[in-house]
Amino acid sequence: MMPNYNFLIQFDLELYEIHRTGYDPIRNVKDFWERYTLRAVQEYIAEALQPDTSKEEKVRCNPKLAAFYIHLFRALIAYIVMHTSEIHLDKVSISVAPQQKELEIIKRISDFFQRVSQPNTKS
Repeated sequence: MMPNYNFLIQFDLELYEIHRTGYDPIRNVKDFWERYTLRAVQEYIAEALQPDTSKEEKVRCNPKLAAFYIHLFRALIAYIVMHTSEIHLDKVSISVAPQQKELEIIKRISDFFQRVSQPNTKS
């Protein structure tokens, strides 16, 4: 089977997983956030949006990017299942220490740009 079809089949398998006995969307959400930081998600998405090569070429050339797509898709499916099954996110305990540090950095950067972009009214 051609490699890019294997990649597409993996996406289908992620959809079918929700119907397996013992499927745990909470586990999939936790797995995603334990594997990827916000910065990593941003970098993978930015790489995917680069206009220099086609998305198919990027996936074929970068197995880490292909794995990220699968993991992201799995997490999105889990969020949908949790929503439709009325599973509350407060049941998901995710280690937030790495995410918290990134959120603090992002907040400082945002605060800086807000200060810089405010008009000077003291003239």
